[in-house]
Amino acid sequence: MNLPTLREVESELSRILREDGALAAVSVDLSALARIERSFGEAAYQGLMDQIQPLLDELRHRLREGDILARDERGTDRLLLFVTRRRSGTIFKFGDLRNVAERLESFLAGRIARLAMPYLRERAAVSVGYGFVVYSPLESPERQVARVLEECRSSSVLRRSVQERENREWLLEIIYNREVWTAFQPIVEMETRRVMGHEGLSRGPRGSEVEPPVQLFGLAAKNGLVEELERACRRQAFVDWAGTGLSDRLFINTVPATVRDPSFVGRGVLDYVGTMSPRMITLEINERQVIENLNLYREAMHAFLDLGFTFAIDDVGAGYSGLETMANLGASYFKVDMGLIRHCHQKRVNRQVIRAILEMAKGVGATVIAEGIETADEATALQELGMRYGQGYHYGRPLDPRLIRPPTVADTSS
Repeated sequence: MNLPTLREVESELSRILREDGALAAVSVDLSALARIERSFGEAAYQGLMDQIQPLLDELRHRLREGDILARDERGTDRLLLFVTRRRSGTIFKFGDLRNVAERLESFLAGRIARLAMPYLRERAAVSVGYGFVVYSPLESPERQVARVLEECRSSSVLRRSVQERENREWLLEIIYNREVWTAFQPIVEMETRRVMGHEGLSRGPRGSEVEPPVQLFGLAAKNGLVEELERACRRQAFVDWAGTGLSDRLFINTVPATVRDPSFVGRGVLDYVGTMSPRMITLEINERQVIENLNLYREAMHAFLDLGFTFAIDDVGAGYSGLETMANLGASYFKVDMGLIRHCHQKRVNRQVIRAILEMAKGVGATVIAEGIETADEATALQELGMRYGQGYHYGRPLDPRLIRPPTVADTSS
């Protein structure tokens, strides 16, 4: 970060302590971003910090004259803002310092979370705290600065705990009040672009920071509420689907809890689907979840198959080694992971893996769907391999059900 270190501004802080008779500080802890370096490497982390630097430059231009922004050399992910008194005789109030901390958090938290989103499955934590010490001529300025930083740390821990509690309560409200909604992305026959089905993709409350599913389910995982959220999303998906007036196949993502949920097992599942035929519903299971919960799925699938449901294995080829096992599960669809699809026209190894999946699916009578197709080059390469069905931005983005127009007689006859 292109900021002076705490040591470099130490003499200036000593002067402020003596002249103002106190020292106020706000700390911004970005250490949660260190996970990116551990998981993706130094280059990825440094690239993110380079993107954050313009935010810090903008922040410096917003500071009042006399305020000091520095970094703690003991932790390069910790920013320190020292707030000076506006004028002699000004009355100090903690509420004013708290407001500075909240404005700083508001300015940085959302922007940094968006920058970190490609790497983290949950909102990047930006911990902000504040502290204040009254000047003592009996104690060294260095020790008094250390005390105000400790005050900041304690405040940050407390504020973070309160925020986490509030986020949990908010998530419970979302689940109980069924404030989730479902976007529907078309799955098409690639050659004709004829729609053969739609995948239901759950979203959080419109316009909120947890509208993206990665943020919504990341928050649920952190609070141990994935099963409750999954149940609410599953039920809402059928409600939203009924409102579209569409009649093609619906693909719904599931988690291991789905197949043991008493409200969704046996005849109870019919309460979810309403008038929709189970034969037009495909339950998607992530490849990793299949391998980790093989016996659970093997036993539970039969009850759903007997009612007419079909199954799809999602993210096939995402780095696991259970292709032979999955081939014997009786899934009707294999959905190829978008990591294999991305730039497949340029990656020979990806094409070889996709070809192997197509060959295996042919042997067990499963239909293969390529996920995440974004370009015409990818689509052409896949068709040349023999891929018939695809899904992705190249064919259509997920649509808000309020914007979907049911097909008319003229549409269906063309």
